[in-house]
Amino acid sequence: MSNYNFSIARSLKLLGVLVFDIAVIMIFISMFSSLFILAPVKLALMSMVLLTGLFFFSVSVIFPRLLSRGYGVVYPIATIIVSIIYLALANLISVFFIVGSTVWYIGWELLAFAGLIGVLSVFLFFSKRETENEYQVELEQSNKTSIHMQLMFIEASLTAEQNIEGILPIIHSFKALKERIHASTPFGRITGNSVVFELENTIRSNLDYLQLYTRTNTLDKNMVDIQKLIDETRALIVNREVLNVR
Repeated sequence: MSNYNFSIARSLKLLGVLVFDIAVIMIFISMFSSLFILAPVKLALMSMVLLTGLFFFSVSVIFPRLLSRGYGVVYPIATIIVSIIYLALANLISVFFIVGSTVWYIGWELLAFAGLIGVLSVFLFFSKRETENEYQVELEQSNKTSIHMQLMFIEASLTAEQNIEGILPIIHSFKALKERIHASTPFGRITGNSVVFELENTIRSNLDYLQLYTRTNTLDKNMVDIQKLIDETRALIVNREVLNVR
């Protein structure tokens, strides 16, 4: 049903754009058909300007997903609005300047087109940066949730075996590690630093091993390895924070 509704919506959109384009072209022909004999070159230039504006408008309306891919929903909306403004402005220039010098007319049209490209480029830059920021926030939140879940499972496994002789120091060490991780800069926030990236991967790997060791029925035999991993992971967290400060 959803695919059927999407097909109808897309068909209506195509029909609407087609009707709009035909209507604009018919109005253009009725207004400037006399130039076909009097000034065919100028009419050709005006037609190119009109078709350029219609092209930008039609593409932005028909293919919004293509424009929004990686840039968010704001960019296709901005493209539609800017295309309509360009279409209106470019044709106003045609009306007011086509009777004068062809060079002046081409100059003004090129300025309008350059303005269109410039505005779209600015929108593209900010839309891309906003999308990247959103992705970074989502990645950071995902990493934070994953690590906190691991810490919770490891602590629960250690606490469940707190009657084992010699495990209390390990529990205290792990709690100190957990507090350090919670106080540390969230994973994934620091970008463009390969050393920090490698440290974060190693820390995640250590937590995976800790979770594995504490889940087995031989936790008492893995206590030495668990303590070493806790100490190593704490040292990695400290090193990571030092690199973040730099």
